[in-house]
Amino acid sequence: MFRALKVLPVIFTAMYLVTSIFLFGQIIVSHESGFYKNPITVSIKSTLNGTIYYTLDGSAPQPGAARTLEYSKPLIIDRHESSTLVFIPTSPIWQAPSQNFPKAWILRIIEVKDGKIVDSTFRTYFIGIEHTLPVISIITDERNLFDEERGIYVPGKLFDPSNPYWTGNYHQRGSEWEREAVMEYFEGGILKYRTNIGIRIHGEFTRSLPIKSLRLYARNESKEFTYPFFGRTGYKKLLLRNAGNDWEYAYMRDMVASEIFKGLGFDTQDGYPVVHYINGEYWGIVYLMEYYDVRYLQVKYGVSEKNVVIVNYDMTLHDGKEGDEKLYSELIEYVKNTNFSERAELEKLKSMIDLDNFINFHVAEIIAANLDWPGNNERMWRTLKAEKVPLGDGRWRWMMYDMDLAFWEPEHDTFKVATSGNPTLPWTMNEYATVLLRKLLENEDVRALFFERLVEIFEKIFASGLATEVVEKYEKLLEPEMSLHSIRWGLPTYEQWKEEVSWLKEFFSLRRNYLNEVISSYQLQR
Repeated sequence: MFRALKVLPVIFTAMYLVTSIFLFGQIIVSHESGFYKNPITVSIKSTLNGTIYYTLDGSAPQPGAARTLEYSKPLIIDRHESSTLVFIPTSPIWQAPSQNFPKAWILRIIEVKDGKIVDSTFRTYFIGIEHTLPVISIITDERNLFDEERGIYVPGKLFDPSNPYWTGNYHQRGSEWEREAVMEYFEGGILKYRTNIGIRIHGEFTRSLPIKSLRLYARNESKEFTYPFFGRTGYKKLLLRNAGNDWEYAYMRDMVASEIFKGLGFDTQDGYPVVHYINGEYWGIVYLMEYYDVRYLQVKYGVSEKNVVIVNYDMTLHDGKEGDEKLYSELIEYVKNTNFSERAELEKLKSMIDLDNFINFHVAEIIAANLDWPGNNERMWRTLKAEKVPLGDGRWRWMMYDMDLAFWEPEHDTFKVATSGNPTLPWTMNEYATVLLRKLLENEDVRALFFERLVEIFEKIFASGLATEVVEKYEKLLEPEMSLHSIRWGLPTYEQWKEEVSWLKEFFSLRRNYLNEVISSYQLQR
């Protein structure tokens, strides 16, 4: 049913093997990676008196291989549109693009001396190509992504047609399914950053979508990203996210939610849209985003990454030391068996959770009418021992993520679901999904505070026009790039995307009216 890339094996002598596919060496190349309006002539110079070999398609140079050439004269690099990878099926619902796309040249170079590879480097050249968004170029052996046996981006050998959305190579996890690559980051057509990375497929159901989210691991010498993507350095992992379940609609819900609710005390992920290329071929729009792990907490808050734990919505460990996730299940057990109408018990709980953080998080989810919550897409973190930093007090705090099923149904009774679950969505019926909010609201002071905060955040988002402003911001960012993205992936069409963005703006107007009624009803009951 699916045709992954078939690459014939090429056998080389051991003297040509390289332990890393990219070594940043001393070979002199006349032109740096970048965007050029006109053709360029690239010259290469050895510094070690060896023989230079190169490829122009992203494949690893190997002397004697069909696609490897020996350098003898300057190379003329011109605009071209020869694509192969974009026509490889990546999903049960993949659609073949209707055209070729402008392709970047990937110039990979090695230097061989005395029968050994002594140096290597590479360049990426975009000739006559323009983008309004930043660009990330990923270079890797194409077999790493598209081979039937080991490719992580295709259905591959592990695909089962009887279970099409939860099987396939792209559903595999762990270090065995990480692949070596290099990323380059461009802003305004200028190379800003280059580093070795590992790449893994990211997500749950969305792994089966045609365009996939990628988790990027810093695999350079320092084991961290040293470029300040979000005004901070030191991350070990980053995301290139495909907009999740919003991939064929407005293509912005998750990022809109993060920006609207930023500054309310709980964690939201910084990010922004970029265009990405794989081995020089156009791959469409994704969001470069922070990834929640213990290093993220160290970078953002100054807590020690060895002294924190992050727990998933189902009380399993997300990151940290095995066994520390039990601290959260112990909290839930305490809550289940405690009467919080008593002030002493509430004060005790406030020493265990950041109550303002908790309330703001739940109010935000309710305002957003998130259809994939509670019981999913929610994380909690705390320090294990107290630290002398602002958030090092050992209390639990909440993390918002994967908001692509927010802002859909204006009259969704999210408050009811958040306190009693939704029988049609089994994960919301698990007791851990609702017990903490339900029990806290038994306390009249907490209940009053909850609705006061609902009014405050409601006014911040709706009365100020913030929600519409954020949607229009991302509409402006995406619009110049969306036509090409639509051609690449088939969905959404440009016209469908415009309609979905219009509906998203309309949602906020309708949700405002609905929440006004909810707030008025509560005030009448007091």
